Amino acid sequence: MREKLQKNVSLSNLILIITTTVYSFSSMTTAFFMLGSRSLIWFFISAACYFIPYALIVAQYTKKYAQRSGSIYDWLKDSLSPKAAFVTAFLWYCSYFIWMISLFMKLLIPLSLLLFGQDLTGKIDWLGLPPRIWLAFFAVLAVFLLTSLINRGFQTILSFLKLSSYAMIGLLLLSLCSNLTLILLQPNQVAANISQSLHTPSFFAGTNEHFLSQLPFFIFSITAFGGLDTVASLADRTKKSRTRFPKAIVYSAGLIFLLYFGGIILWSAAANLEQLRSGDQMHLGNLMYGLIGSTAHSLGEALQLNSNQSQLLYQLYIRYTAFTMFVSYISLLSSIIYGPLKSLIQGTPKELWPQKLTRLNKQQMPAKALWVQSLLLAVCISVLSMNHSFVADLFNQLTYMTNVSRALPYFIVAMSFPFFLQKGMVQPDELLIRRKKINYTLSFSVCACIFLAIAFQVYEPLKVGNYLNFLTLIVGPLIFGGLASWIYQRFERKQIA
Repeated sequence: MREKLQKNVSLSNLILIITTTVYSFSSMTTAFFMLGSRSLIWFFISAACYFIPYALIVAQYTKKYAQRSGSIYDWLKDSLSPKAAFVTAFLWYCSYFIWMISLFMKLLIPLSLLLFGQDLTGKIDWLGLPPRIWLAFFAVLAVFLLTSLINRGFQTILSFLKLSSYAMIGLLLLSLCSNLTLILLQPNQVAANISQSLHTPSFFAGTNEHFLSQLPFFIFSITAFGGLDTVASLADRTKKSRTRFPKAIVYSAGLIFLLYFGGIILWSAAANLEQLRSGDQMHLGNLMYGLIGSTAHSLGEALQLNSNQSQLLYQLYIRYTAFTMFVSYISLLSSIIYGPLKSLIQGTPKELWPQKLTRLNKQQMPAKALWVQSLLLAVCISVLSMNHSFVADLFNQLTYMTNVSRALPYFIVAMSFPFFLQKGMVQPDELLIRRKKINYTLSFSVCACIFLAIAFQVYEPLKVGNYLNFLTLIVGPLIFGGLASWIYQRFERKQIA
């Protein structure tokens, strides 16, 4: 039955899905706006020291455990211990659960832009109810609707991933063609634009021209390469994943780096960064839409369109960008609703969970567990809609808790890799890289980057005297880890009994 329900995804489609899932168009445009062309060096360092080494480690783990449901749990169970693997997987799941709440509450913004050409989410006051109530209502509706669709089978998730991939390709082509057109129509401005991009001060507060002062951007560029673990957790639901997934991950890693690199160069040549920043209509909240809209206006002027034609072009650009972001949100949510939960309850020992949660429906989906998760998400979103200061502060602190909790699993995965090699979990001829010293270097490089990112996250609130956030960052992983440890100890006691 399981074999029949596995989907035959070609290598090219896997590369497409992985690339467009990990690659973030908004991160690329944000990088350009914040640091201009100088962001390239940080993306290069992040790719060389973190992303490509981590992609190779994940590819090796996927090659070994592609047919297992546990993802991170399976990777660590043999390398470290079952308990360490479970605690890490639980931390990983908790961070995604908190993130899902935020994503569902943002889902209506691109939909509003797609339908009306502007963000009207703050103006919904139907039946005399405030906008936050309606936002929560639509977010909860989206939770239940998406859960219902996912329960129909893995094909639904795959369809969303493909749709998102094709939409993102369209946005990349739109950006490429628009910027190349501006460069060809205004060649005399290219040198000035690149110069502005290289010399415009950093947008990061507290940073200057000194290389080391721009360390906050290094942390940002590392997060721009996130999401590989989510896609890898779906490997067991595709055919021939043991051979295709590792190849797809490695090829995608190079392609993702080229997309970031090429995109920033194109934006730097086609757009004047100083002019973009001088306007008061653009901020980090609407940055991607602002840059796309600015490109449409510049293109309209370069093509000498009249005001109506320019406005039509602007609306087409904005609405297609909103469509891409909307289907990207749906695609991302469908994969993180299913992937982390599936890894946690199907990959770990079934005795850890109530039997009802581990049962699969006819489509091999953990339907009961997915509905329980959706109810918890709905409760959290509904409580947040009350707009009580205590609830808002509590959610902010929960989000802070997951900042370190989300990075720790990646650190532990990279740290476990030398143990994986030393224990001879794979035959030498099955290794992607045969030389152990190179593999150890990959592990050390990833661990060093993540340690630096975590240390910076912990130090930042301490530097400004925000001791509550500092304590939350420290306490968060301890609470999630403590809860996971208690669940596992309870399981061990049952086993002994």
